[in-house]
Amino acid sequence: MLKEERHQLILEKLNTDKKVNLVDISQLLNVSYDSIRRDIIELEDKGLLKKVHGGAIANSYLSMKASKGLGIANSEIMGIAKKAHKLIENHQTIIMDGGTTNFYIAEQLPKNLEATIITNNPHLAISLSEHPKIDVILLGGTFYKRYQISIGIETSTALEHINADLYFMGINSISANNGAAIRNYEESLMKRRMMQSARRTIVGVVEEKINIQETYKVCEFSQISCLISSLSPSDELLKDFHGQGVEIL
Repeated sequence: MLKEERHQLILEKLNTDKKVNLVDISQLLNVSYDSIRRDIIELEDKGLLKKVHGGAIANSYLSMKASKGLGIANSEIMGIAKKAHKLIENHQTIIMDGGTTNFYIAEQLPKNLEATIITNNPHLAISLSEHPKIDVILLGGTFYKRYQISIGIETSTALEHINADLYFMGINSISANNGAAIRNYEESLMKRRMMQSARRTIVGVVEEKINIQETYKVCEFSQISCLISSLSPSDELLKDFHGQGVEIL
């Protein structure tokens, strides 16, 4: 089956179901999981869908469900969220950017937590709208439809006046040798600016993003403060990440 035919079928299924699962699509089309994953990434880069862990959702579905939860979290992401919550204390100022993992870290924050969350992700801000004790600052700028975030000079200028305690950075890949990277150049610059505005940078990452390489590096691995995954810190997949002064949870 031609790539264009796969793309069309994926989009048709999204139009009907509003979300797709990578394993199900690979079986349905009788192609490898990696091929479908690359298809999803390419379609996301065209602004036609939003990649989430294990699948994809329609952008319209993301908007509709943002204030109620996406209904797509799995045990891996929820495990990362629980570890992340242990790093958060009352009265902190926290920057959180785009990404499914950050969305769930924010959505599941304890109801007794008092903090200020600064974000360029409108959906994340909406998810916190009913939290009783969290103040939300939504960064302005040009709304980048493809990745559902604000970006640009206005966003960057606002960050110049912020000294946050933590920055939770969403990424597309991380490796001990090549660092943290994403698939969009402008967003990589924004993430670097966010790092400069926080004392500690935290990266929560699902297993499929570990030890792969995307195009635009945000930083060296040693420049982050803490790496969170659902794996045990002693897991074989994480062996190369030790010894660089980064906390691994």
